[in-house]
Amino acid sequence: MKFLGWRPDFVLGLVLLTLMGCSVPTPPRPLTATAARQTLEAWNPTFVKVLKFYGFHESGDGSGHTRVAYVLLENPSDQKQAIFAAQFQLLTQPDGRQQWYLTSLVTHATAGLSRRWGWDNLMVPVTETGATGSG
Repeated sequence: MKFLGWRPDFVLGLVLLTLMGCSVPTPPRPLTATAARQTLEAWNPTFVKVLKFYGFHESGDGSGHTRVAYVLLENPSDQKQAIFAAQFQLLTQPDGRQQWYLTSLVTHATAGLSRRWGWDNLMVPVTETGATGSG
């Protein structure tokens, strides 16, 4: 009977040791309007100047790992304006950390409704400097 008395304590000790050795990953910072805007403008400053940030749309996947920002952009060299959809995705790195990335920037404005114009192959890490915005 004494043998059974120490078993729960032993199991509890093993569980505590296991938990102490495992670190809980910190959740990623939420994607803010300020971070999205700064990332867009820093990615290609000769082409992109954000004139207006309309807001975010959550994708239909339900996971919250994809957000689309609708923005009015201007090319500083020719002052042409167009509304773009900038897709941001939350990716998990090999070490387990998660980070937001700008993965595409497309519009239909300059190419007509049947054609898309922009970049679908981006991998730009989102960075935010200064004050945080709301997203």
